[in-house]
Order: sequence, then structure tokens, then C-alpha cells
Amino acid sequence: MSVVDPVLFSGRLLGFKPFDYQEALLRDESKRICACMGRQTGKSTTIAVKVLHYAFTHRGVTTVIVSPTLRQSILMYDKVARFVDSRDVLRASVRSRSRIRLELTNGASITALPCGRFGSTLRGYSVDLVILDEAAFIPEEVVSDVVFPMTAATSGSVWMLSTPWDKGHVFHRCFSSREWSVHHVPSGRNPLVSKQFLDEQRVLLGEERFGREYLAEFLDDVDTYFPMDLIRGCIGDVSPVGEGGYAGYDPGGKRDYAALAVVRVKGDGLEVCYVEQRLVDSYTDFNVHVLDLHRERRFASVLVDVTGLGGPILEHLKELSVPAEGLQFNGRVKEDLMSNLRLLFEQGRIVIPDDRDLMASLNCVEYERTRTGGYRFTHKEGSHDDLAVALALACWCARTGRGEIVRI
Repeated sequence: MSVVDPVLFSGRLLGFKPFDYQEALLRDESKRICACMGRQTGKSTTIAVKVLHYAFTHRGVTTVIVSPTLRQSILMYDKVARFVDSRDVLRASVRSRSRIRLELTNGASITALPCGRFGSTLRGYSVDLVILDEAAFIPEEVVSDVVFPMTAATSGSVWMLSTPWDKGHVFHRCFSSREWSVHHVPSGRNPLVSKQFLDEQRVLLGEERFGREYLAEFLDDVDTYFPMDLIRGCIGDVSPVGEGGYAGYDPGGKRDYAALAVVRVKGDGLEVCYVEQRLVDSYTDFNVHVLDLHRERRFASVLVDVTGLGGPILEHLKELSVPAEGLQFNGRVKEDLMSNLRLLFEQGRIVIPDDRDLMASLNCVEYERTRTGGYRFTHKEGSHDDLAVALALACWCARTGRGEIVRI
């Protein structure tokens, strides 16, 4: 059997039967590939097959999988590893293997790495192939100043894949360039994704986010208080476990989510160690859920937006012995909260997880100047800013520390 054809390689050796758009991506021999694909299109699996085929058919090559976080890079690496484990002939071709690196008997290697804020983990590598997974969320300076120089001495290849976001990033410029081989695949191209499912997601996510995540459309990033470029620079690996931390709780409303965000003081900054949002029928149930989280994590304090329905929610939390306090919103209070959060982003003193719900909630916050020189905050129609508000509350809670100043 010939393994030169990646489609034959994937079908006969790996048991993976690609759809037509996946076949086109597998057979693309370009050195510069930009795969802009919606959710549930199998982009990571397709690239994992393509990476494995490249390693098996090119002796001694070095491949690096790069994502905003190590967790994300390992997800694709694990797909590669599972394909290797699925066949005896592939397992027999492995010389060595660790949690982040696989080396074959032909000298080819595949390594998973995070990019970090500045690409420091990548410097010094000379590679034949770089995979930029979730490329739209990697800081542009890392792509231009670190990633491309990694391939200079080898005349290597760069493959970008991602769901899209804003038009101001290098991923969009590559998508729009004639120098790149572009694969643009909305989720509806997958025959396993039903129209009913897409219609449900359109209602749930709103038109703008649905357009990005399922239609694979780039959107303008204007009039937002937390532009994607600012958010992108603060994505990193965070520890989801551990005790302590300060929580922010936005109860939302009938058509909005109840949202909880938890931050932990780390060095001279904060890291976001937990975020959650859900539509709730009963705030009693969500309060009990907050209690369970408190018993597990021992929150220092929970700051609750008590505007509207928040008062009874706060009283119930106190009855449950959750260390909760309330904050009544008005224009000035919300301005202080959002300004404090933005300053943390601008100073690079907050690390957030690679969480699409959180990023979408931050990015949807819009602002306008008032006649008195302040800011009025809204959010885009069909979007939800609840996680952004919860995070702002958590960061404010960490700053004030229930009346005790916490150095961040």
C-alpha cells in the first residue's frame, strides 16, 4: 500500500474517512495554509492526520504544534497520539514519547508547545513545520517575530487553523492573501451537522457570535471596550484547582445568564481560575451550586451585583454561610469596575483561560462617552456580557478584599 497520498493514508491506515473539504485540506501541498473553519468541521482532527502523514513520509523533520496555551496544544497532540496508538504498525514506529513530544524511528518529531504572551517558549527552535492551532487567538507579535523566523533556515511550512475573530489580526490578512492557500469551511459543510442544530445555536449565541463560530465569518472589532487584541495578549495557562480566590456573581436576568468568575492573586497580578455561565430557572439552585464551589475552593469573598433581583439572592447566599457581599450598580460604579478590569488587561496583570464564552462576553461590551466625560456601557444586541461583569466584580473584590487592601 502506498502512503504517499494522505487520503489513502488516513483511510486505510488510520481508519479516518474524510469529507470532501477534509480531503482537499489533506491533499494541499502548499507551504502556507490558512484553514478558517467553523466549529464541528473536524479541523483539528484533519490537521492531526496531516501532521502524522507529514512526519511518516518525511525523514528527520521537526514539527511543532503551537497554541495560545499548552492545554490547547496538547489537545491536538493527543489526537495525533491516539491515531498512533490505534495501529500496531504506527506504534512500532515510535522511538520515544512524552506528554508533549513524539519521536519516530525515521527521526521525525512532533512537539506541542504554548506560545505564551511573548513566544519565549518557542525561541531557539528551527523547524520544518509549524502548526498554529487557534491562530486567531495567538498574539500577532508572536506570529511575526517568533513563529516565522523558526522556519527561516529550513524554508519550512506554516499551517494556520482557527475559527475566525477580528479583521485586525494576521490570521485575517493571511486569509485574504493570494500568497496563502485558503480553506474556508462553515459548519454547515459537515453533513453530520443538522440545520436544526445550527438554528438552535443561532438563537442561543446571537447573530454575531454565530457568524464567527459556525459561519466562519470575520467581523469588525469596533466600539468594543475590550478589543480582541487586548484580550489576546492575556490568554495563558491557568490552574483551575486550588483554594482561595475572589468570586464575582452576576445574577443576569430572564434572558441573560447567571455568571460566576473566580480570580486568584498571583504575584503582582491575577489569574482567572474559574468561569461559568448558565441560564437558570431557579436562583436557589444556582446559589446552592455557588455554595458547593465555596466548600470546595473556600472563597475569600463573593461580590454580588444586587441591582434588581440581586438583593434576595445575596440574602440567600448569606443564609447558606457563603462569604458574600453586595454591590449596587449605577453608572459610576460600573465605570469603576470596567475601568479597573481594562487596566489589568492593559498592564498585562491578568491571565485568562482560553475560554470562548469569556472572550465573547468581554469582546461584546460596548461603550460611549457621556456628556460629563464618563462612560456608558452596553453590549451588542443578541450578545451576553454577564461573564464580563462577573469578572469585573471578581477583580474588584480582589482589589478591595472585603475592606482589606490586597496588593495586585
